[in-house]
Amino acid sequence: MRTRGAACLTCRKKARKCDRAWPICKRCISKGLECGGYPDKFRFCGIASRGKWKNQEAPVPSPGVPASKGQSTRNCDDSPTKLATTSLAPSSTQRPTLGGQTDIDEILGSADAESLLSHYDEVICPHQIAPCVDSKDNPYRQYVLPLAYEQIGLLYAVLAFSACHLGHLNHDKQLYENFALDYRVKAITSLGIAIKKVCSGVFHENDRDGVFATIQILLLHDICESGISAHGAHISGAMSICSQMMLEDKLSVEQERTVFFLGNLAWLDIIRAFSMPERLCFSQNLRQKLLSLCNLRFEAVNGCPRELVLIIGDVLENAKAYLGCNLVLKEYGDVLQDAIQRMYSWDSSRCFYPDEDSLWSSVAEAFRHSLILRTWRLLNPVEPASEEHIQDSVTKILDSVSEIPGSNPLIELLVLPLFMAGADCLSPHSRHYILLRLGDIRARSEMGLAAPQDLLHKVWEARAQKPKHDHSNVSWMLFTSNSESTRQDDYLII
Repeated sequence: MRTRGAACLTCRKKARKCDRAWPICKRCISKGLECGGYPDKFRFCGIASRGKWKNQEAPVPSPGVPASKGQSTRNCDDSPTKLATTSLAPSSTQRPTLGGQTDIDEILGSADAESLLSHYDEVICPHQIAPCVDSKDNPYRQYVLPLAYEQIGLLYAVLAFSACHLGHLNHDKQLYENFALDYRVKAITSLGIAIKKVCSGVFHENDRDGVFATIQILLLHDICESGISAHGAHISGAMSICSQMMLEDKLSVEQERTVFFLGNLAWLDIIRAFSMPERLCFSQNLRQKLLSLCNLRFEAVNGCPRELVLIIGDVLENAKAYLGCNLVLKEYGDVLQDAIQRMYSWDSSRCFYPDEDSLWSSVAEAFRHSLILRTWRLLNPVEPASEEHIQDSVTKILDSVSEIPGSNPLIELLVLPLFMAGADCLSPHSRHYILLRLGDIRARSEMGLAAPQDLLHKVWEARAQKPKHDHSNVSWMLFTSNSESTRQDDYLII
């Protein structure tokens, strides 16, 4: 057996806690990384290091999912890990199959699953849309939960998200680390199978929408946990399905559930591309199609008015083309300058909002200037933050946010505008105010905001250390990439 305390090669390289699962680390799977395995002297029983079985699975019985230290004192019959019936990394001769209704019924019959689904239904769902909709009209109740009762991958994703959220609320490390991780690994495994099924052409529309919903819930789980995601690549899976099925031409307003999920994924795709435009997946044509079919639930969930979403989508698409050497500098600059002028001239008073609350226009103004700032920074990331047009947008964002009290659910939509203002604000009192408002959001939504706060502190510290004569900007994008890694995580600042 492997020596106690040995971590897989990937976790050791990243100096990260490894769960030491056999035959590969589940943490690597959950982060979308390739597990480097274990050194020879740490090999598990079942992996031969010499003889005729060298580098192959020796013919020994496969163990079940090992219990973690935190689970050792808990009755196995009461643990969600009981739901694991196959290896998390099956061999070529034993591939996982998409769970049937019997498997789903078994999961739903467990007390743990019932508790986690209740938490998702009663605590998480109302905060996924603003204003908080605690009724059957909430689209997450209306669409996600019924699908989860028949799509096992989505069920696992919801259970993982709920376990993470509830575990952090109750300071239950076993719940948010062990149980949430187990469920998430199963969700990712099931998602891969479901995507293949949908791409094969033999599927029901519930299978397709289940894939879209699972991807969104996995990303929301990452936002809840840290704001840093290894699952953004799954958005490309959704885009692949859209392309293969020619949904851009076939979608209609009657397909409300599909449009709802894809509209949210289109926005998450933009958020993902904020730090790395090269990762933008959805085409501008598909965005236009989706947003023309979306109802006002889009703004209620995401905050940003659709007209502005299309402008920033076009900006990021051109940034992707420029970074890929498919657009010359002058043309790129002209496109971005035109986009900035369109955003400056956009009138929030002519926009339709989800309800009659007058504060929606403040939300729209905050988003408008956060997108203007992002576009200015694509044009010139090192332009001094003290420039008038930069500080004008910072002030407009903070003024707009100041109109929304911490007790109003609309405040939960404003993480991105506050972050963008914080990245370019210069005064200590502005920074303090931004942290206070992020605290208001965290208190209401009970979601983690580690990524935006960590990035802001890094920017502020780096700016404070610059020589007084150096007025060049410290870009927050400098801290979202890791030169030592070939694979960059996504920052979902939302």
